[in-house]
Amino acid sequence: MPEKVAIVGLFLKKKDAAITQASELANLLRTKGYDVITVSGYQNKWLRILDIIFTLFRKRAAYNIAIVQFYSGKSFIWQYAAATIAKWLNKKLVFTVHGGGVPDKIKTKGEKYLALLRKADAVTAPSGYIIDVLKQYNINPQLVENTVRLQNYPFVKKQNIRPRLLWMRAFSDIYNPFMAVRLVAELKKKYPDVRLFMGGVDFGLLQQTKALANELNVSEYIEFVGFMDLEMKKHYAEKADIYISTNSIDNAPVTFLEMWALGLPVVSTNVGGIPYLIKNNEDGILVEDNDHVDMAEKISLLVEDSEKANDIINNGRTSVMSYDEEVVFTKWDKILTT
Repeated sequence: MPEKVAIVGLFLKKKDAAITQASELANLLRTKGYDVITVSGYQNKWLRILDIIFTLFRKRAAYNIAIVQFYSGKSFIWQYAAATIAKWLNKKLVFTVHGGGVPDKIKTKGEKYLALLRKADAVTAPSGYIIDVLKQYNINPQLVENTVRLQNYPFVKKQNIRPRLLWMRAFSDIYNPFMAVRLVAELKKKYPDVRLFMGGVDFGLLQQTKALANELNVSEYIEFVGFMDLEMKKHYAEKADIYISTNSIDNAPVTFLEMWALGLPVVSTNVGGIPYLIKNNEDGILVEDNDHVDMAEKISLLVEDSEKANDIINNGRTSVMSYDEEVVFTKWDKILTT
């Protein structure tokens, strides 16, 4: 009989909120017959903490395993509360480490992060990057990849690769949208038909990004499309030919999996867990952090060399198969039932 599970993570209620891995996991386990409760949908820190505490106590008979999503920064307090309650109630505790900033936090505030992780009966992580970092501290996570429902992402074969770029993250420092704008200015020198579609919510840098586009005289080459749900992702994946990632911090971005599934080659900065996900020059191309000139050169390579581009696209399609929900469920099922 399937176990009863409580998942503590980000279940955002906003209309323009992205589907989180906590939501994906909850949906996956439910489709496989698990009883699942979820918490919390509140963005306010204190409301979230109260909701988590109240729900875990009030519904303690409805679960025997607590899966707690583990991030860095302000998430620590609700992660600590959830873990403490789960252990006090004698529930099996599983941490799944997602935050790309966790390694840096361990270096600066290591003891409290490590002490919390050591409370768990099992720890999982979606990338070898986090696993290698935690192993240095005698914590041995199991690799359980992020998941995508591949049938929701139609693969579209590109006849040729044009300088049509898609960028899709939040307008925030850690995603470095300024690099994408500078990239367009660089590519414009060679490709007057360059276009960039920038999708994502504003975390404070949207207006500055637009101002930089004006300053560099590339506003007409950039379309700001706002939050992108699944239908918009599919729409712009058809309009674009290359996906770019300018992140300065990241772990195992689900957007890469989505782009592989949709048929776009990925060109990304070589940061955090990215080189654990991307095999350089095989299923994607990596450049140094904040190097828009090198990224422009790599994009030019894809545009000019269709055979190379097609190899990377096809390899990406092969790579994403290991992230299909059926494969990932087998790993979760083993963790939860042993």
